Amino acid sequence: MRKIKYDRTEFHAGDESVENDLLSFVYDIPYFGACGIFPPIHIVNTIFLEGGGDGGMSPGAIWTPFEITEKEYEELVEAVKNTPLTNLEGKARYCEIQFEFDPEFDHIIDQFDWLQEVCKKHRENFHKKLDKFEHT
Repeated sequence: MRKIKYDRTEFHAGDESVENDLLSFVYDIPYFGACGIFPPIHIVNTIFLEGGGDGGMSPGAIWTPFEITEKEYEELVEAVKNTPLTNLEGKARYCEIQFEFDPEFDHIIDQFDWLQEVCKKHRENFHKKLDKFEHT
């Protein structure tokens, strides 16, 4: 799996240069998915081509823009589905809740339209998972 070099940013801490495999990388990007749903390849590549950002007063991640191939996406999806999140501890900041998939929205081209539609359906369930995690 491809390795990605990027900088983790935190509001009150110095940036940290990191090199991670693609799986750890997606779990290290703040707000990568939408309400816990993993994006389709065209949205993934839109995100990757943006190069991230410093997050302002929130955590961020900054990288050199890139795209992945269909084959890399398929490998990434398999890794997301089959890798226990405990394997990502210490590598990624947001590995508390495993991404899920919902192909119902894969036809939506625009990243923000996709995010809005996905969250209309999944927001409540995702917040229940977050609440459960925060109370453990």
